[in-house]
Amino acid sequence: MNNLQSYEQLLKVLASKKRLHILLYLRKNKMASVNELAEAIGLKKQATSKHLRILRLAKIVKPNKKGLFVKYRLFLPQEKIVKQVLSVIQ
Repeated sequence: MNNLQSYEQLLKVLASKKRLHILLYLRKNKMASVNELAEAIGLKKQATSKHLRILRLAKIVKPNKKGLFVKYRLFLPQEKIVKQVLSVIQ
């Protein structure tokens, strides 16, 4: 995959208002479970899990599993384009 295709895929991932809400929440709170995120952004747990899966596959968030519990955090280092998007959204 060339750079343009890679950027296109990342921008498609970031083009979701709900995923941007997830990223903002994680930027502010450092880590959160699916339940915490679902409640904070007003989505069902299943929909939140789907968005987190997309973000995880794009290597934007990373799961931290401790026993049965999974919390997500922003994955650093990220692509420069992801950092730029995160720096301008509020």
